[in-house]
Amino acid sequence: MEVIAHFEVQGWEVEAGYYPTHKLDMCRLTFHNDLKKAVMKSLCADYELYPPSTTKTEEEHIAAVKKKANDLLSTGKYLCGEPDNQGRESNFAHHTLKNITLAFYYANTSKCLHQFPEFQEYVPYKALVLVTAMKIWYRQIAQVNLQDVEEGYITLNEVISNVLNHPHHGLKLNTMLVDWAQMGMMGYITKHKPTEHMRNEFAPVLD
Repeated sequence: MEVIAHFEVQGWEVEAGYYPTHKLDMCRLTFHNDLKKAVMKSLCADYELYPPSTTKTEEEHIAAVKKKANDLLSTGKYLCGEPDNQGRESNFAHHTLKNITLAFYYANTSKCLHQFPEFQEYVPYKALVLVTAMKIWYRQIAQVNLQDVEEGYITLNEVISNVLNHPHHGLKLNTMLVDWAQMGMMGYITKHKPTEHMRNEFAPVLD
């Protein structure tokens, strides 16, 4: 309906039957755009993607930010949270993932998925994987390529399955997703706190 309203404001003609035919595609487009906006709001602050004061030109600024982004992708800083009380890694637990997940799925708007029962009990695995995939590819390139996001999504689904099948890390991840859902349902205020854990781009750490 938002797209149709935009067409009418612009004076563009909407063909008869257009909305019923393209309803699902239009919903997906809106959903993906909203997720991209949520990712963009959190990335720079949470990952400190700012050029250092020593850079002077625009080219130096861009190069410095790209280097930081590439460092995140080649390490576990984009994925791992704080180690647990046993000193073992926490996969899919980075605070940026939590911030984006809760801001996108649990914000106080009519479109948010927390209205559905499954999101009220825990954050679904695929919902977390989608946020992670969008974060990865948005840091790599200015324009998000849907095929790249889909490939990353497929890979990350395999990764999270490996984590869930691990006796220690699977239980920890499930507990975390229940905790996140409780935070989201109670109202969560985004906080930015950098963490440091270096790991391979797609590999979980089942220590």
